[in-house]
Amino acid sequence: MSIGSAPLGLLALSGTAHAAPTTYFVSPSGSDGNTGTSSAQPFKTIQKAADSTNPGDVVQLMNGTYRETATGRDVVNITRSGSPGAPITYEAFPGHKPVLNPVTGWHGIRITGASHIRIRGLEVAGDAASINLDEARKQAGQKKAVFNTNCIGAYKDEKSGKASHHLEITGNHVHHCPGIGISAIDADHVTIDRNRVHSTSWYTEYATSGISILRALDEGPGDPSQYKIRITGNVVHDNETKVIWTHIGRHSDGNGIIIDTLKDKDNSDPAYKGRVLVANNVSFDNGGSGIHSFKSQHVDIVNNTAYLNSRSTNMEPYANIFAAMSDDVRILNNVSVVREGKPANSTHRNTNVTYDHNVYFGGKKPEAMGPNDIIADPKLAKPGTDPATADFRPLAGSPAIDSGTAFELPAHDVAGKQRKAGRALDRGAFEFSVGGEPAAPVTAPAVDNAVAAPAEAAGTPDNASPAPTETAKTTDAAVGTGSGGLASTGASVVALAIGGAVVLAAGGVTFWLARRKRANG
Repeated sequence: MSIGSAPLGLLALSGTAHAAPTTYFVSPSGSDGNTGTSSAQPFKTIQKAADSTNPGDVVQLMNGTYRETATGRDVVNITRSGSPGAPITYEAFPGHKPVLNPVTGWHGIRITGASHIRIRGLEVAGDAASINLDEARKQAGQKKAVFNTNCIGAYKDEKSGKASHHLEITGNHVHHCPGIGISAIDADHVTIDRNRVHSTSWYTEYATSGISILRALDEGPGDPSQYKIRITGNVVHDNETKVIWTHIGRHSDGNGIIIDTLKDKDNSDPAYKGRVLVANNVSFDNGGSGIHSFKSQHVDIVNNTAYLNSRSTNMEPYANIFAAMSDDVRILNNVSVVREGKPANSTHRNTNVTYDHNVYFGGKKPEAMGPNDIIADPKLAKPGTDPATADFRPLAGSPAIDSGTAFELPAHDVAGKQRKAGRALDRGAFEFSVGGEPAAPVTAPAVDNAVAAPAEAAGTPDNASPAPTETAKTTDAAVGTGSGGLASTGASVVALAIGGAVVLAAGGVTFWLARRKRANG
């Protein structure tokens, strides 16, 4: 693992002197006139604490509900940076369960041109339950924050040009924002790990998703053998766009997880050269895909479980786990249970995209099949779309057990169980128990999932937020991602045997009730 790709918490101080770190306390019953440096004298707003921070500081939120202080503002806009070895951390006060509840603002948490930031163990709950779908559809195009509120978003500072980088968004519960769940745009060195993201994107006029990486920018050198962006151990479901994306006049996205436009960007920015890992995630019952790479490169989608995605009836079906218009993507060791009549994967304008060691079940026949891919019932414990009862662990006799290909993965699965518990790595997000029984049910994501890429890989204090802007680009909705779209493109596909896989070249788990804004989400 290189220093440049190591998690923030693993970076040692390099001799740079820092002032002694300060812990700031925040409570809805506090006052921004307080010192903020003791739980007896807390600040009232998170923004006051954020504007007071220096490298190494910690902001702890006490019990209560935190809202924006004015229409169009964020609950907090983080603009001050930490430093290597001294990140600024935002977390709950020990034993407390604060809730950030953006209602009329653009974000619960916005990170703007800041670096070395950690967001840990917080709940961001939007107000989607109070919004009427007919009302949201009528206002589409008016760019009103109340219908487009995002839970957590990281962005470049458009004034200074500074990108956000070295961000850890871990262990949060993010839900019911009408826009984005968690998104990083024009950012780098991003870890999105062990979050619960659900019920987002319903009412936005932008094409958003549960978790999205859009137009990543290399902060320093980019190396396709080093992971700089990691999306690991998350549970994402019930994310869907129910309002048209006004930029193109039709519905788009509402995916569980999307890696979006890391190359062939719609501006002058260069293609992203770092590598992206998407591993150990569970993605089910989303409107668009479970997980996919779109117009991207250097992406590994490994050991995930995707179940009955592409539920939206408002747009062309998305495949369950796939890559489209992408290069140097490896899709390995996944369990993919596909909704009836929907596509399993895609070959659309891909180069050097490898599908292998996946288990497919249901839906249409996969367009791409590696020599070790399987079409079979994965024998999951109790699969379903009800998060209160769904259980996606493999049972004894599952073809997913001990049949995965070797790959440098996080040490634990989505449930916190040690990987490679049997003779070989299992397929999917869950590792079967050594004793022959499934691991204990999941009640929360657990364990640090950071990992280096395998060596063989190829490959301002003013908190007011402007309304998002859009830039024209080719879209998933425009090109199609299912069989219908492929049939209309006439793309030729040649199967090449490389490394034992097919490479396509185109001329009771208890889950929790929980945007891709193309240019800003």
